[in-house]
Amino acid sequence: MKNTSFLPDFIGGDLFSKRTVTKQLPFIVYVVALSMLYITNTYVAEDVNSELMKQNRVLESKHVEYIYNKSEITKLTKQSYLVKQLKDKGIKESVEPLKKITTSRGEE
Repeated sequence: MKNTSFLPDFIGGDLFSKRTVTKQLPFIVYVVALSMLYITNTYVAEDVNSELMKQNRVLESKHVEYIYNKSEITKLTKQSYLVKQLKDKGIKESVEPLKKITTSRGEE
């Protein structure tokens, strides 16, 4: 083997024709494949993260809608609101307390 420097061999292209480099070709292919896999994984992770953020925004808007609708239902079913709405139709709120109605069955 002759003792030469790395830079002239690299520039001249002799570095890639040497037997030691050709022996390392499977490793180089492996490293390139791993690099491509890493890049692909990064893009997939970004897509998943983007979809997750989008779904979180949708969930947040649905939660706000749920809270609003729940408060509306609570407001519409309050006794004071119902009395006010039914007063216009001539229905009055009962001021008498509720009475329990009992029947005697079997006694004639």
